[in-house]
Amino acid sequence: MATVHTFQAMSTPEGGTSNAAPEGVIPPSIRHQPGVVSVNGDGAAVTTRPNGLNTSEWQSGSSGILSSARTTVGAPSTGGVKSTDIITLPNGMEVSVAMAEQLGMVQMDGNGRYVEVQGGVEAASRQPEQEAPVDDAEGFADPKAEAALMELAQNVSPSLQVGAVADVVRTGAVDPLTLNRAAAEAGIEPAQMQAKVDATMAQFRAQAVAAVQGFGSADPEDFFEWAQSHTPDLLKEAMQQHGLQRSTKGYEPIYRTFIGSMELHDPHSILEAEFGGGITARQDRGAIILNIPGRGEVPYGVAVKSGLIKVTDKGRRR
Repeated sequence: MATVHTFQAMSTPEGGTSNAAPEGVIPPSIRHQPGVVSVNGDGAAVTTRPNGLNTSEWQSGSSGILSSARTTVGAPSTGGVKSTDIITLPNGMEVSVAMAEQLGMVQMDGNGRYVEVQGGVEAASRQPEQEAPVDDAEGFADPKAEAALMELAQNVSPSLQVGAVADVVRTGAVDPLTLNRAAAEAGIEPAQMQAKVDATMAQFRAQAVAAVQGFGSADPEDFFEWAQSHTPDLLKEAMQQHGLQRSTKGYEPIYRTFIGSMELHDPHSILEAEFGGGITARQDRGAIILNIPGRGEVPYGVAVKSGLIKVTDKGRRR
């Protein structure tokens, strides 16, 4: 009777492998693994190897900049590109897919898949200096703060600057990934970049508050809370204009809407207000009616929109 000897054949592994397949139909490449060699009594040997999938060769299935998509931990993106994935731009800079979408580099098609926008990378990478300067750009009241912002803008690429503004408009803070990229470009630690960003955001906030005060408000925070609840999209547009074009003009039409709708969200403020020129106010079935000498009775909203009255302070109008 023939004797059978069995032993494990050892060889150098060829990189990480996995037997778990990703989602979707992806043609796997086969990588041979160290196997078990069985030697029969007559000297014949048979090697049996388990086969594994080479996960390092999986691709996202996309083209262009999206072909470089990978997860936040560096693994190849599988099962379709996601907004949290990281892609590499032609200049070597790495950004999230979500930021690339904000910058107009990629977009979702009708099937819910990310695709590259033709010419989007070139447009987003264009230096702001190539565009016509904005004559009505508003600088910070503090010259040192303005100088600090200019220094920051010189050390961080335009695409990251736009991405940072988009982050703040969307969530109220700069995304950690954007912050780390900006810090790397500026050659400073992320904590230092965070301090610079916080200081800059405080200046922009103070400038927005001052602008609303200039429109006639004594309580700008009340206005901003109302705008976030009632006109969030318009407020985001105004914030983006403020951050990218250095103009606070976008807040004014929202403020006028806020004032014009006070009879709905703060009618007592109008009824208890001190009007000059003999103007009085009364409430009729929910509507505020003003009696203006020489004009007669005029609905409050109409009086505001036509300029017959102007809000100069909370609780005081003329």
